[in-house]
This record gives sequence, C-alpha cells and structure tokens, in this order.
Amino acid sequence: MRQTIRFYLGEDLCTLRDVSPTLTLLDWLRERGRTGTKEGCNEGDCGACTVLVVRLEDGWLNWRAVNACIQFVSMLDGAQVYTIEDLGTPDAPHPVQSAMVEQHGSQCGFCTPGFVMSMAAYRKTEGASADDQAIDDALAGNLCRCTGYAPIV
Repeated sequence: MRQTIRFYLGEDLCTLRDVSPTLTLLDWLRERGRTGTKEGCNEGDCGACTVLVVRLEDGWLNWRAVNACIQFVSMLDGAQVYTIEDLGTPDAPHPVQSAMVEQHGSQCGFCTPGFVMSMAAYRKTEGASADDQAIDDALAGNLCRCTGYAPIV
C-alpha cells in the first residue's frame, strides 16, 4: 500500500509518496535548499531548526513553533509548514525580522531563524501578551550563545 502525504510548504502544495517514517522535516527541507532552517543539536534542544506548522483545529488555525529536527515528514499530512524563507523578503521583512534588526537581537545569526520563527508563532497565539514570563515561555527552547537574550526579548 502506498502512503501519500500532502501538505503545504509556504504556499506550494507538496505531494509525497512512500516517505520513510524516519525522514525528518529538517533533512527534507535542507535537501531541497531550504537552508535557512539550521541544523544545530539535531535533538530538539537548541531551536535553530524551528519552523511553523499550521493546522486547522476546531475551526481555527493553530500556529505552532516546531523543531524540524524531531518532526517527521510523515506526520505533516494536512498541515502547512512555513520556514524562515517564507516569512519575509529583504524589501518587505516580517515585523519580527524588522524588530530583531532594530533591537540588535542578532550577532552571529545562527540562532536567529529559530528565534524569529518562535516569535512569529507567538504573535499568532490567541491572547498572547507582552508580559516577560509569557515571552520567556514562548522563546523557551531557543538557545543563543552570542547576543544574549535581552536584545532578543
């Protein structure tokens, strides 16, 4: 029996057949040139590979920041996936990307895509607040070794 998985990558419909059950989204993305999604720890601990996975749940779009290194492609049927390449352009950056630049939230840049994706997901969260603890919780799982967290927050 052939298994077919359909999901959107950005705005493009992907139809995959006979996908290995152990193929991670990170490996699949990077094989296709989506190298903005970084490989860091490859264990779901550093956040460098964070992407957005959107699903329709109870009539509402649920936006989740997900570690692509531990997300299997076979689990994406019916979802929409956004990578850092889908968020903005150099001429029209996403508001989170603009804020990272304006607040000097990036130094080496390795962790930046993961932080941006986590913040973009948080912006889509119903009832998201600017309270320090809520922001810290939204960024939990993203590690930065250069800039420090104050400019990012």
